[in-house]
Amino acid sequence: MKTLRVLAALWLAVAPASSQVIGTPVHTGPSASAPRVPLALSFAATPQSLTDLGARMRVSLTSALDAVAATPVPQRTFSTTVKAMERAYAEYYEAVRPAVFLASVSPDPAVRAAAEALDKAADDMMVELGQREDLYRAAQDAADKGETLDGPDRRLLEKTLRGFKHSGLGLSPEGRARMAAIDRRLGELSQTFGRNLRDADLWLTVAEKHLKGLPPATVAGLPRTEDGKVRLRLDAPTYGLVMERAASRGLRRAAYYKHGNAAAAANAPVLQEALALRHESATMLGYRNYAEMALAGRMAKTPKRVWAFLKRLRSSLAAPRDAERKELRDYAAANGAGKLRPWDTGWWEAKLKRERLGYDPEAAREFFPMDQVLRRTFGIYEELLGVRFAEVPSDGAWHPEARLIELRDAATGERLGRFYLDLFPREGKYGHMAAFTLVSGRELPDGSYREPVSALVGNFTRPTGGRPSLLRPGEVKTLFHELGHIMHQLLTTSRNWSQSGSATARDFVEAPSQMMENFVWRVETLTALSGHYADPARTLPPDMASRIVADKFFSPASDALGQAVLAAFDLAVHSSGHADALATYEKVVKAFLGKAPAKGVNFPARFGHIMGGYAAGYYGYLWSRVFAQDVFSAFERAGVISPETGRRWRSAVLERGSERDEEESLRDFLGRDPSEKAFLRWLEKRSSPILGA
Repeated sequence: MKTLRVLAALWLAVAPASSQVIGTPVHTGPSASAPRVPLALSFAATPQSLTDLGARMRVSLTSALDAVAATPVPQRTFSTTVKAMERAYAEYYEAVRPAVFLASVSPDPAVRAAAEALDKAADDMMVELGQREDLYRAAQDAADKGETLDGPDRRLLEKTLRGFKHSGLGLSPEGRARMAAIDRRLGELSQTFGRNLRDADLWLTVAEKHLKGLPPATVAGLPRTEDGKVRLRLDAPTYGLVMERAASRGLRRAAYYKHGNAAAAANAPVLQEALALRHESATMLGYRNYAEMALAGRMAKTPKRVWAFLKRLRSSLAAPRDAERKELRDYAAANGAGKLRPWDTGWWEAKLKRERLGYDPEAAREFFPMDQVLRRTFGIYEELLGVRFAEVPSDGAWHPEARLIELRDAATGERLGRFYLDLFPREGKYGHMAAFTLVSGRELPDGSYREPVSALVGNFTRPTGGRPSLLRPGEVKTLFHELGHIMHQLLTTSRNWSQSGSATARDFVEAPSQMMENFVWRVETLTALSGHYADPARTLPPDMASRIVADKFFSPASDALGQAVLAAFDLAVHSSGHADALATYEKVVKAFLGKAPAKGVNFPARFGHIMGGYAAGYYGYLWSRVFAQDVFSAFERAGVISPETGRRWRSAVLERGSERDEEESLRDFLGRDPSEKAFLRWLEKRSSPILGA
């Protein structure tokens, strides 16, 4: 999931530290009969229109907040202060967020630059507003009255006050000024880091003879130079294909260094400055380091708990991971290879899998044409969640390839929300797959409900040579995952804007989507999703489906421990104000994997998560997996594809956002406290022998 950085930290701060919410145990969202009101969206922007929008919305937001600050003290209540402020921010972002989104998808470089400038201006404005003592005093005056608030509103009040304090409003005037300067600079650095990655030179020019091993259809679709050489842009799917399929070791080596050092020279100092500033801001607020501050309001609560979790994983996975690596080295040596380098590992592992599993993942792609997988994925979500999808005209979208999907409730026919699909790579476009919130659901003053809007952005291989876009099994899983975020965003019924959809604790937000991945790795689901692109009635052979599932669980310990390495690096580098990112990364890799990473590649400088909302939060992918597997165990007990269980999941968790503590939502669904047991069983399953071993 991709969270736009312009979301005000004041309003999208993490959930309160308390794990218990005092309030009504029943759903406190809008009435089920409340109509959903759509917001008209147009993406036909120009640089000037984006500049004008920013100026206009700045005036509008400032005016609304000035009115809150001017409220006489006797009239300062939750409704006239905190709720009024949130409403003002919601109206601001309903206009600005879709415009800022264009920085990631617009085909026009000038529009992308203007959208990025709007993003920066919005971020600077949030820093200024977070420093307004009159707004802080208004909210504090309301809190001092001790009104009886239900759970969601009490959480909103607590979050608002904490947001002001994290902006430095408990500091001296000099301290507040420094905090504001830090916040502004961090916003600039985040933008710069992302822009450097988007604009990085990822092109390789090679003779076609070096492309042996790549699918002929892929090679046929690549651009050529005037002298007949082939141009390769190392976007995510192409890079993965080269590292797993290209027989040329020289090409793989060139791709490894080209991709691994994309924007490294520019981003290394950007990251170092950001780390130092984060540490400074945390210590100014009384925390020992940024990691401690970041986790204060998350489910994990403290870095100590996360370190203990990661060390348990390292202990559990070290031996099976070593066995996996030895098996790979022995296999490569038996086939004439010398010492394996980083650009060799993926190729030899893919070769071993093909031999051991008896199937070629590229052959499996023929059974997963993108449009068909989309339709059938929609069908599974429809059955589980009681919804219906329908494609409608996408007039006014940012690109002709963008499509628009309506989501409706199956029982009532009510339109719940809309989401765009933009699934093919373009120059200057966001380079991975992510779900973007464009408009958040919220209760409007007249009692109606703002209809949410999202966008699913991806980079699947384009149709080539008369063949449609064909997905690898891993891409099918990614589609399932990201659509899970979309459902979290669109099914929301949360009253408060900053608590709706996937605006949850960072270490929980991935759980609903990770849970959905489990449905993919079943023979029955893969068969249901499949259909040969030339003959849709010809589904995936059962034996191949079984081998795809086995493929998923190939080198499981290596995969899981690799994620633990990234989580540990992220936590370590945010636990000190003077950590050198690359040196810390090398130290963590050696501690977890037994040897240092290869020299000559600066991974931290292209680790987008660390500058894109996951700072001191990457552990959340593993932490939330605990909850994902616990939830899926309930579906397994009910027969997996269980509409009744799916409706309970929708009602207890997806609709609730963060209006109550996420653990309370899980207890509501599970009927008990969350447990690690299902997660540990999942790890054991992943560490079991693979098919044919």
